[in-house]
Amino acid sequence: MTVYADILVLTNFIVDYFLLKITARAVKRAPKLKRLLAASFAAALSSLAIFLPEQNFFAEMLLRAALCVLICLICFGYISPRRLAVTSLVFFTVTLCFAGGMLALSYVLKPRGAVIRNSVVYFDISPLYLICFSVVGFLFFSAFSSFIAARSKRAKTCFVTLDFCGVKGDFKAIIDSGNSLCDPIGANAVIIADKKRVQAIFGELTPEAFADRYRAVPCGTVSGAGILDGYRCERGIIITENETFRLNRPILAISRTPLCDCEAIVNPLDCV
Repeated sequence: MTVYADILVLTNFIVDYFLLKITARAVKRAPKLKRLLAASFAAALSSLAIFLPEQNFFAEMLLRAALCVLICLICFGYISPRRLAVTSLVFFTVTLCFAGGMLALSYVLKPRGAVIRNSVVYFDISPLYLICFSVVGFLFFSAFSSFIAARSKRAKTCFVTLDFCGVKGDFKAIIDSGNSLCDPIGANAVIIADKKRVQAIFGELTPEAFADRYRAVPCGTVSGAGILDGYRCERGIIITENETFRLNRPILAISRTPLCDCEAIVNPLDCV
């Protein structure tokens, strides 16, 4: 059958957009829309590999892994080798599951106008149908992940030490997906801390007094989007039950409301 490059790129752009959205939810990240669209477009262009000669399995997997790293860099930016590896592995797994599912579907249903070559899936169908199916799949994953999260065990506890202007402060913290924030400038870790605890350790922090360290950290809540006042620290340490994680130049974000049962909230991705 004839494969049209424009339909190929368009359909894969739509599919890759939702695969990246699924990846973002899985790793608790919120990429900017322009980064998400750029990464989806880059992934869609990689689908032109369908026109290349057939490759052996190992070469195909190496190429796919390298592309996953590149696409994740475009979508999520660089934070640390560890985070890049975790995010790339999740995206690689998501794309493999999708390709495997489409391959199984093609063998079982044998749909007309379907081509799978070099791990690239091509369906000669209406883009409207593809959009609808992709949205349904994303909504299903979102509902499933919310269902699992609602029934997961209570957030794990840990201890956080932050070094701010030569003063070290200790916080009793929880590792919770409720903190998925990231420094919008340096892409560093963000620790959300209780305001009273911060004042007791570091005194009153204001943007005017610490202009060179200040970060306006965008955040989303059930009531809408907002901004948290953040301040760059020299370094930080997260101590869990089994491991210790060191943070380079983390951001101390001050919660607008008192934190219950803890003094700080840590992003789970800072503990992997």
